[in-house]
Amino acid sequence: MKKKLQQLSVNTYTLFLLGFILLLFLALIGFQNQSAISLLSEHVYHNTQATVALYQKQIDYELDRVETYLYTVAFENNNYINLSYQDNSSTSWYSSLHYLDQNFQSALSLYISDGFMFYDPEKDNFLFTSQINTSTLTLRNTLRSAISASQLPDAWEIMEIDGSYYLLRMIGIGKARLGTLISVSSLLGAATSFHNEDIALYVTTQDNCLYGPDNTALPLNFDILTDSYAVKRIEGEKMLIVQQALSGNCFYLTSLIPYSEIQALNVSLRNAAILTTILFLAASLALIYSVNRQLIRPVNILTAALEKVSEGSLENQISVSGQLREYQQMSDSFNDMVAEIKHLKIDIYEEKLQHQELEIQYLKQQITPHFMINCLNTAYQLIEPEHLDLARSMLMDLSQHLRYTLSAGQTVPLGEDLRMVKNYVEMSGIRYPGCLSLHTNCPDAFQQATIVPLLLLNFIENTIKHEVVMGRLLEIHIDVTSYETEDRIRLQICIWDTGGGFSQQMLAKVTAPSYPSGSDTSHIGITNVISRMRHIFPDVRFTFCNRPGAGAQITVDFPYQLLENRQ
Repeated sequence: MKKKLQQLSVNTYTLFLLGFILLLFLALIGFQNQSAISLLSEHVYHNTQATVALYQKQIDYELDRVETYLYTVAFENNNYINLSYQDNSSTSWYSSLHYLDQNFQSALSLYISDGFMFYDPEKDNFLFTSQINTSTLTLRNTLRSAISASQLPDAWEIMEIDGSYYLLRMIGIGKARLGTLISVSSLLGAATSFHNEDIALYVTTQDNCLYGPDNTALPLNFDILTDSYAVKRIEGEKMLIVQQALSGNCFYLTSLIPYSEIQALNVSLRNAAILTTILFLAASLALIYSVNRQLIRPVNILTAALEKVSEGSLENQISVSGQLREYQQMSDSFNDMVAEIKHLKIDIYEEKLQHQELEIQYLKQQITPHFMINCLNTAYQLIEPEHLDLARSMLMDLSQHLRYTLSAGQTVPLGEDLRMVKNYVEMSGIRYPGCLSLHTNCPDAFQQATIVPLLLLNFIENTIKHEVVMGRLLEIHIDVTSYETEDRIRLQICIWDTGGGFSQQMLAKVTAPSYPSGSDTSHIGITNVISRMRHIFPDVRFTFCNRPGAGAQITVDFPYQLLENRQ
């Protein structure tokens, strides 16, 4: 029953998870669809706005060129000046009028203007040079009336003449006046043909009327846009309207795009979203079936096997044949794991016992009870009036030695271990007067080098224990040197004495590749310090040999590392 509940729980959780993913995916599809529609609309808006802005700059450029040409004629053309001040019955006046007409004819091929005008109010002389094929009398009279007005507008203005719409610009310089006209169709056609774009453009005035390239005028039912684009209804049809100001905000360049074209694109996106949803539902059903067959069932089998292991049964073996390769590997690994656990339980128990034994031996070695008892006996013998100073000195040295061996941390500076060696030799010298001589050579730069506690003291204690002979001087030397490798500085501590050296049997033991072994408890102090040093510096090297002409020599080679904070 318990297994069935667990099976149901896994299935329920899986179905819930897949249902959640399905709902999340559907929500994402809906959100993505709405975002795509919004982005598409924004893209159309901004793309149209950028295009209209490009046309606006081109039209402004062309209008500025025409206006600049008028001022250039007024200030620099001698024919214009002569016409203003000469008698209109003179030959030179007619000559100037002819050449000004020729200049206008030449300018018509360089500018988008449909015609240029000259008017002298005093003499009532009017010149109109145009490339319009139907230069009717009505057109000339209208232009003559506009340029002869008492007050000329200071900007471009739009005017209807014979059913066509034109932009007019007139200036008065000196006694005469100049003017030009550009049809709306020519202005808009020049911009669209220049950029090779197919887009419907209109010129809009402040009275909210659209003037198109086909000589149509369309009134608007809203004010000039405060934003660069908007969606409005024009004659019952929803339009995307984009506007850009022309020529000092006197006119506006307007583009109209039917909103139905944008919605047609949105319909394609919605259809794609619906199709994607249907395909996802079909794929989800197939996924649920596959997950139940290929994932849930093998997981339940593995779960049941693991429960048996947690209950203490290590004889359980599983087989997930016919399933995915990874689950087959998991079943094989599980079977191997159960077999390994059997052996590991035994090995870990034995290792704990050995570790506890080593810890006990290490603590015994740290306290060195025999050495302490001998020192206390010696101090007791020295408690005589004539030997009180020696007794006090020995007790002080013993106190410092015990404090160091019992309280040292994981690492200590090299200089501190050297001081404890000197302290130990001084105490031993009281027991063996005249038999010990310590010589240390350690540069100040390496006093703070990192080592493990009792590194030197273990070797020195072992030397004194085995090499001191009453009546004979034993010299102990500790030399610290350094050398550089490609990436760092390494130190060498050489400890040697003038005793009898290692025996051949001992030398073969300490130079063996397996030394020290975990089961060796005969020299627990040295074994322990070598193991701890290798834990701090994995590439540390210990070399044991007999020094030529002297006794035993031990060399410790390790990387130099400054001890900044004591642990």
